[in-house]
Amino acid sequence: MKIILVGIEYVGTTTIANLLKDWKVEYTGRPFYDGLMHDHMKIPHTSGHPDDTTLEEQQQILNLSPKLMEMYHRYHMYYHLHHYFQKDDLTVGFHIEEAVLSRRYYGYGLDGEAFDREKIVFERIENRIKQITSDPIIIVHMEASQSVIESRMDKLSDNHEHTNSPLNKEDIIDVMKDYKHFVEKSTIGPVVHVDTSSDSPEETLEKVTNLIIPHLTKDDFEN
Repeated sequence: MKIILVGIEYVGTTTIANLLKDWKVEYTGRPFYDGLMHDHMKIPHTSGHPDDTTLEEQQQILNLSPKLMEMYHRYHMYYHLHHYFQKDDLTVGFHIEEAVLSRRYYGYGLDGEAFDREKIVFERIENRIKQITSDPIIIVHMEASQSVIESRMDKLSDNHEHTNSPLNKEDIIDVMKDYKHFVEKSTIGPVVHVDTSSDSPEETLEKVTNLIIPHLTKDDFEN
């Protein structure tokens, strides 16, 4: 079971990823590899194991030049490709999220650059995944209405998960279009869509699991 949860900030990708960890144990009898999920692509929240980036570390990332930030995140993504050698993987955002954020907010990966996220790095990441595994990579595209995202920003922007977020309300529609574009560009597996506007996390989890179950393989149930 290899899953990428993707969607605009405040849509609930991290919340559902954490719930999926417990669901997988209950449904298949085993956890995701090492009991982990990988939620490292929300620049500057490039959280790692065992803990999240501190405010000081986030500022260090933000102080990088576009050239150095590009290198850091490209190497970061290439490292995470090795997880696809395992039987399962749970990742938030990955190359889709990094492409959206880098091009819109951090000044790298732009059209015509050596490591253009639209035409070069995105396709290289996906081609390498296909070389590593023949398993379907299920992309769960999580969406919500503009008004709901705005409301959640008002309530949650001061939470530590969202410090230094580049997202502002004026960008919401365009950022959602960016996510849609890169989700549609992806060719690594089936795509399912879920709207989180009105459901609780538990209700959203049920919708997500119902959508991904048809794409599971017999290996997902073998210990």
